[in-house]
Amino acid sequence: MDFKIPPILNAQRLLDKAFRRASKKRKEGATKEESRKKTNSAKLNTVAHTLEDTLKRYEEAFPSIDNLPQFYHEIIDIMIGIDKLKKSIGAVNWAKRRTKRVLMESARNLMKKETIEEMEQIRRQAYGRTSSILNQINDDLEFLDDCKKKLNSLPDIQTDIPTVVVAGYPNVGKSLLVSKISSGKPKVAVYPFTTKEVGIGHFELGYHKCQLLDTPGLLDRPDEQRNDIEKQAVNALESLADLILFLYDPTGTCGYPLEDQEALADEIKESFPDVKLIEVDNKSDIDEKDNGRLHMSALEESNLEKLMELIKEGLKYKYDL
Repeated sequence: MDFKIPPILNAQRLLDKAFRRASKKRKEGATKEESRKKTNSAKLNTVAHTLEDTLKRYEEAFPSIDNLPQFYHEIIDIMIGIDKLKKSIGAVNWAKRRTKRVLMESARNLMKKETIEEMEQIRRQAYGRTSSILNQINDDLEFLDDCKKKLNSLPDIQTDIPTVVVAGYPNVGKSLLVSKISSGKPKVAVYPFTTKEVGIGHFELGYHKCQLLDTPGLLDRPDEQRNDIEKQAVNALESLADLILFLYDPTGTCGYPLEDQEALADEIKESFPDVKLIEVDNKSDIDEKDNGRLHMSALEESNLEKLMELIKEGLKYKYDL
């Protein structure tokens, strides 16, 4: 899902925008009083339409939270907070309706006035009430602008295609493997709650486009080393993963003993009880130990065809490949 939310102006900038447009309005009448009446009415209508259109655009720019795929729903809850996001969008809706009502009522009242002083007073009072309403939701507008930055920075992960999540300790060759079996150069992106890059690759199995995710910082260390947000992100991955590919480095050149790697694999199996997991030994170009798993080398591209057969077999339980 690719979020493209426009910038959200704060209350003062939004008011400046609306009042600036209104200041350009000029209307002619048979008398000076009639001209001023028509001009002030046009100004109030311009402010009303500018605010209504802009605030409506802000509302509609954000996805319908309840209709989001589970993965994105959980990730947004981690990053932002679903309840807080709904509250702020609701505040924008309230301000949109309230400012329109105030400005339209003021425009009608203005038409009943006879003197220029009374007309100007009606317009100034309407501007003041409008400013007060928008200032009440300024924190919500600033919060939504921050949400916009976070959502727009999310990796474009497709939730409706077969997805393989690559796991294993750092330096076992996960990123290299993703680059070797992906079509084209894998994209990288950073989740707002981690400084690590997420690798996203794609490959074809029959008529199906499949997705590979390398998620460093989430599935490359034991649970006790993850913070609370990362633990939530691991739970979110469960809704996305159709298959987990756990990559071992039996040579130990990654810096982690095989016993620790096997313990991490067992922990991931417990965390993803409903997701099939296949285990593969990498770096067979250095040392080909027999641990009862497929031996392969991402560096030398050996046994990649056998690996793809394992992946295809592993996805069959959910997809007709």
